[in-house]
Amino acid sequence: MKKVKLMKKYAALIAQLGINANSKQNVVIKAPVEAYQFVRYLSLALYNCKVKSVSIDWNDSVCQKQKIMHSSVTKLTKIPDWIVSREEERTEKNYAKIILEGDDPQLFKSVNREKYAAYNKALVNLLYHTKKPYHNNELAWCIAAVPTKAWAKRLFPNLSPTQALQTLWEKIYEACYVNEEEDAVENWKKHIDQLDSHAKKMNEYQFTELRYKNGLGTNLTVGLVKNHIWGSARGIQGYNQNYFVPNIPTEEIFTMPHRERVNGKVFSSRPLSFDGVMIENFWLEFKDGKVVNFDAEVGKEKLNEIINFDANSSFLGEAALVPYNSPISNQNLIYQSTLFDENASCHLALGASYRENLKDESKYSDEELNELGGNTSKMHCDFMIGTSDLTIDGVTKDGIIIPVFREGNFVF
Repeated sequence: MKKVKLMKKYAALIAQLGINANSKQNVVIKAPVEAYQFVRYLSLALYNCKVKSVSIDWNDSVCQKQKIMHSSVTKLTKIPDWIVSREEERTEKNYAKIILEGDDPQLFKSVNREKYAAYNKALVNLLYHTKKPYHNNELAWCIAAVPTKAWAKRLFPNLSPTQALQTLWEKIYEACYVNEEEDAVENWKKHIDQLDSHAKKMNEYQFTELRYKNGLGTNLTVGLVKNHIWGSARGIQGYNQNYFVPNIPTEEIFTMPHRERVNGKVFSSRPLSFDGVMIENFWLEFKDGKVVNFDAEVGKEKLNEIINFDANSSFLGEAALVPYNSPISNQNLIYQSTLFDENASCHLALGASYRENLKDESKYSDEELNELGGNTSKMHCDFMIGTSDLTIDGVTKDGIIIPVFREGNFVF
């Protein structure tokens, strides 16, 4: 009974808070086939919120791996027209989207990198216009996680598959403020208020730049665009002004760097899992906003793919602040999932900026956004840089230096 109760609470949280489900919405859930039990609870939670319809896109990454291994690059890059048409119809009808992550983060490690990269790039390029309304918060979206046995065993190899799965469920509930005794939605409202208070303070300062330093060797200056906005947990849908929460869990506040005013060197503090490849112990060097040098002990080839994905993927699109003393960080667990790992650490992102981080963003075209210092790209890749000794100083327009982080945590 405890298992069912917690699943239902988690499902209700995603439905009610994640996409703010209501009677005017159609909803699509994208989920691993192994998550069928939880998806049934989530579907019911959505219908309890009176949504118009719930569609399920099931995926099986093992079958996807088989497809990549046994198909030519030519075949892999020919994406069926019906996939594009389906996604276009959903965006036209303002579908809310829920993405449930849970696959083995290293499943594609043995797949030919050239074929896998070509397949992913073809998908991104062909579906970019259908994903853009979600990236720009025109429509509601929420990414959450449901553990699978393969992912759980990857994280807890010394446990049996059943024990590992249960342990991962417990970790996810803990990270998402879900427990038997309390109302998860009310817990999140309090949590969001705390994040909002940090964002409000940063918005009042309107720093021109942030200066990062730590013992790993990070010495980085990140310029911020004029009239930037620090966002937190909640987004606002462009087409109806309703709130939603894109990431469950989340511990960050985030804003828009100036694409041409990033200089110095930054070191990763946690491994990055991207496209089934682990990138570990890496660093990036920036000059006038662009990555000019980099290295990694593990996964350098994949890091190179990210940096050179398109013309603007070598520039920053996001700077996010997360206290070192926070729930996910304190779990001392590398999830090998950006959804969790980025919320255990201050992080930066290569690639696209979020429009919500700029005042009056709807007035600007993509070209104008770039001119103002934002960044448009088909890539958005978060990487973790926070440590227990991280210091961050903000610089005001008058040149006054204000402490923001000391020993990895907010000063205020």
